[in-house]
Amino acid sequence: MNTSIRWACLALAAFAACPALALDQPVVWRDEDTGCAYLLTPQGGIAPRHRRDGTLDCPDVSANTGMVEGMGRDIARGLDALQREVERLRERYNNRP
Repeated sequence: MNTSIRWACLALAAFAACPALALDQPVVWRDEDTGCAYLLTPQGGIAPRHRRDGTLDCPDVSANTGMVEGMGRDIARGLDALQREVERLRERYNNRP
């Protein structure tokens, strides 16, 4: 491969990474009313801040309340509702004239 093509590819890759390097780091902001932490970007974005265990960074959220347990309960409720609906449709299909 020609060395000038290699240098051109290298320069293109370096210039492609420049917009990502230009982004500023988000700032942590804590809401005075709720005490929850949020990440604010200089571009105007906002996102809730999470702890290492996946819970929201809020004072009223206990550390042992993980997102996985809540997600498991929600999935179980959804599966129960789906099973009830399938049973209802099965009875409706069997009882048709």
